[in-house]
This record gives sequence, structure tokens and C-alpha cells, in this order.
Amino acid sequence: MKARFKYRIYPTPGQKHQLAKLFGCVRVVWNDSLACCL
Repeated sequence: MKARFKYRIYPTPGQKHQLAKLFGCVRVVWNDSLACCL
């Protein structure tokens, strides 16, 4: 039997800002690596 867990986070406004910056950087790195490899 496989167990499955769902987690939900409720970030503060400051944490939301930091997460947006992080995911923005990750998106740029991902897109650049795709462009390099294609």
C-alpha cells in the first residue's frame, strides 16, 4: 500500500516575495538550459 501526503503552506507576505524571487530565478535557469540543449 502506498501512502500519500498532501501539504499546504501559508507563507507570510515576506516569504511570498522570497518565493517569487526564487521561482523567477529557477525559471530563468530552466529556460536557459533548455535553449542551450536544443
